[in-house]
Amino acid sequence: MDKARAVEHFLYYLAHHPALNGVNCPTVLLGHTERYDAIAQAITQGSAGRFNFQVQRLGLTASDALAQAIDTCDLYLFLYDSSTLPNPRAEGPDFIRALQDVMAEHWKKSLLFKDYGDYFYDTFSVEPQRIADLNATLIRRMGQANVLSFTDKHGSRLEAPLSSIKKWTNINGVGNHDLAPGEIATHSEAINGQVRFIGTFLSTIPFARKYGVLQSPLELWIENSTICSVASDVPGLADDFNKYLNANPSNRRVEELGIGTNEGVKDLYARNAGFEERHCGLHLGLGGGQKGSHHLDLIFASGVLALDDKPVFDGRFAF
Repeated sequence: MDKARAVEHFLYYLAHHPALNGVNCPTVLLGHTERYDAIAQAITQGSAGRFNFQVQRLGLTASDALAQAIDTCDLYLFLYDSSTLPNPRAEGPDFIRALQDVMAEHWKKSLLFKDYGDYFYDTFSVEPQRIADLNATLIRRMGQANVLSFTDKHGSRLEAPLSSIKKWTNINGVGNHDLAPGEIATHSEAINGQVRFIGTFLSTIPFARKYGVLQSPLELWIENSTICSVASDVPGLADDFNKYLNANPSNRRVEELGIGTNEGVKDLYARNAGFEERHCGLHLGLGGGQKGSHHLDLIFASGVLALDDKPVFDGRFAF
């Protein structure tokens, strides 16, 4: 992989972050842990004066100094590990917990790359125009078809009438608060079917850490975008999943129907990291629609996406 080109793609997207709109040579606070020294150095060296980077070591710099820098910068970018630490906490590492208030106040100018590791380079390895074209083509094709379906070798069958979908969100990295490119997403009240989910999870709830990338399926019966029942041979998974579903009515709802389009994300790793959501293929986002609910993404490892039974994705896109 060409790491320098990946960094250049990242800087291209960074320049289009909404917080930097119209700002000439913006001040970017780049905070990172030791694990991310090389990536931080590559970013600053590749910027060629386009950004005024203020580099700080997370965990070593005083919280008051970081809070002041967050308050005055145009955007702050943090590179650190959380879910992949030996003893992770839901609130994150100590340096994040100490900054929670100021980070919440300035969330619109935040970029948090948690648990990316060297997969940072994979995430930005694809030419931006390729992702932009894939997203635009998919959205256009959706507007010309009647039914979106998903099937896989495990016996899954899921359908969503496209008349139930009003709009697709285009996450191509340009103008998005989350720079990781490669997804289109929407909402439908009419998703129906049964899936045998093989893949991994992304959530504040530690399903990914506990269960990894599933090799034995989690079966989901879905009626009108509501999960009615679940089953699994994985010890404890069905019980844990039912606890999640029963904790809030929104948790049973498929609040998001997404399709990953980032061909640089080759596999799933159960790192509970945002880049995995860009993995090519289907993902279903549960919860997040009501106060007190938790958003949980189910990221499918494989399967066929079709429009009116004509495949558009089967491990690779058909255009």
